[in-house]
Amino acid sequence: MDAIVAAAEITGDDDVLEVGPGPGALTQRLARVARSVTAVELDERMVAVATEAVGAAPHVRFVRADALAVDLFGLGPAPPARIVANLPYRITSPLLHRFLADARRPPLVVVLVQEEVARRMTATERDRERSFLSVFVQSFAVARLVRRVPPGAFRPAPKVSSAVVALRVLDRPAFAPLDQGAFLRFVSDAFRHRRKQLRAALGHEAGVDRERATAALAGAGIAPERRPEELSVAEWVRVAGELGVGS
Repeated sequence: MDAIVAAAEITGDDDVLEVGPGPGALTQRLARVARSVTAVELDERMVAVATEAVGAAPHVRFVRADALAVDLFGLGPAPPARIVANLPYRITSPLLHRFLADARRPPLVVVLVQEEVARRMTATERDRERSFLSVFVQSFAVARLVRRVPPGAFRPAPKVSSAVVALRVLDRPAFAPLDQGAFLRFVSDAFRHRRKQLRAALGHEAGVDRERATAALAGAGIAPERRPEELSVAEWVRVAGELGVGS
């Protein structure tokens, strides 16, 4: 937990949004360094336990709510300068989308996730774990694996290892000025066929015929035999630009 707080680089001027505080042990640490902490927890029992653990700290507020159903950025006294989250494994991707795809995203997001997901978030085009999640996250932020967390660090111990990942948000998304939704849909569609060569992969979900795909890839300086998982974010942006996606 100390590593998570350190990675978040919180100062006394920062308002922090915590998602999934559980019994409040991390919330206590955040409260010692932040101007305010707004913690969102779905489980009513955990809200009660965490409230008791934190005590009568006036700058800490617990909100019982579904983090996928509320306006996370409107819950605190000010838009959060940091997000710290212990992400439930089943809804990691949609929560990351809520954190990063919103224009109000803060400069730094620190998450505890399943190690397999952490590897995908930080994977480069040279890594076998490269996926759409890799491109999505890295379109908005520089992802850094802070540390691995063994199952024994939790009670009860899960069956998988976890990892802390710090996301330092870019000044503007890597795909700008292309339209965010159009760009992300385009890349997502191509990754549905990530093992296929690009000139074929672009013709399935993305609906780009082989001739147009080959011409666009040539214009972007990318060999048509490469596969979606082998492209950097910058290369995806070039291909999208050549095809007029989101322009």
